[in-house]
Amino acid sequence: MTTTAQPSVPLTADTHASYDASTRAPAARLVSVDVLRGLVVLVMIFVNDVASVPAAPAWMKHVSPHDADGMTFVDVVFPAFLFVVGVAIPLSVGRRLDAGEPVRVVWRGILARTAALLVIGVLMVNTETIARDGIVPAPLWTLLMYVGVLLAWTRWGGARRPSLRVAGVVLIAALALVYRGNDATGMLQLRPQWWGILGLIGWAYLVGCATYTLFRRELGALVGMTALLYLVFVADAVGFFAWAGALDRWVDIGAMLGSHAAVTVSGIALGVVVSPDSRWRSPAERLRWALLYGAALFAAGQLVHSAHAVHRVFIFNKIEATPAWCLVSAAYTAWLWAAVYWLVDVRGGRRGAAVGTLDRAGQSALLAYVLPGVFYAAIGLLALAGVPDLYFAAGRSSAAAGIARAALFAIGIVWVTSWLTRRGVRFRV
Repeated sequence: MTTTAQPSVPLTADTHASYDASTRAPAARLVSVDVLRGLVVLVMIFVNDVASVPAAPAWMKHVSPHDADGMTFVDVVFPAFLFVVGVAIPLSVGRRLDAGEPVRVVWRGILARTAALLVIGVLMVNTETIARDGIVPAPLWTLLMYVGVLLAWTRWGGARRPSLRVAGVVLIAALALVYRGNDATGMLQLRPQWWGILGLIGWAYLVGCATYTLFRRELGALVGMTALLYLVFVADAVGFFAWAGALDRWVDIGAMLGSHAAVTVSGIALGVVVSPDSRWRSPAERLRWALLYGAALFAAGQLVHSAHAVHRVFIFNKIEATPAWCLVSAAYTAWLWAAVYWLVDVRGGRRGAAVGTLDRAGQSALLAYVLPGVFYAAIGLLALAGVPDLYFAAGRSSAAAGIARAALFAIGIVWVTSWLTRRGVRFRV
């Protein structure tokens, strides 16, 4: 399947160069990047829904307890997304720079996207701490928030509707003023808290873009920067950035600007290798590089973890964003991309219905991430009206029913996202 080229953002797609085996020339688009992104989003929606199933197996949830030295496949989902964000940067930001677009113009877009991700992330994370007895009932506030976000950042038929965007911004501003949090005070009670998943992606994207615009396609410098960012995490863990004051209070320097960003920069290295002008032109060369790169990342993660008895910074732990967890997760994602690339771009599997659905969902990954929140808010609003909560009740009564429900829900959200994308509905920041 091919699509019309669109400007890329961290959670959406772009026209990525691929390899045409018949001509040894770049093909229209590297479909594997979007398919991988769609696959990661599918798993993300599934595990988020399974989290509400009390009796689900431990391996289907984040490692427990939260401070344990260990990881499940669920703990790999978020860093996998960060890695794919990095892969897309040379294929999007790099394309614009190569086309001669001024750096300041490119950076206006980068900063606007980062700001949008931070704003949406803060709005979403505050739904977790909204007061039940606030001015607006929590489910209604949440549903209206998603409506405002969708109005503000959705393209209809490839174009923004200024009137809808203004309406969305006004609605978000009004909701921010009436929001009341559990422990917050003052007129404006929205708080960044931990910035939410989208906020974390926004910070990592910002550091990744800064790294790429500085070093471009210098692989050695990109690998060195990845190592430096992990050292930022270690330095923050031992208190080195205490002097940063306000910045250290607002942003987790070690995780957000350090290890999370390192995962994104490690993805940038793979993105450079699969770029149209890369010296790794054939599928065999790219596959070999990705497999060896993944092996190096995995080995680095294991070597770092070997010092886990010395200090907690060396354990596997998602919540603490440790380097060992990041490195191993990046390795798994590099290997997964190699498998998807071989199946989709090399072996010609892009024509399948499932691949096409994942491809389109990967192009609109941000929409796929937001839609479950709309659904859950609607369920909460119906519950306020006295409608029985049959959806979550299924998961409470049976682990098998809850897991099946989550699988069907994830597939349904991805299908709806694909359907909307095909009809020109794009949620782009």
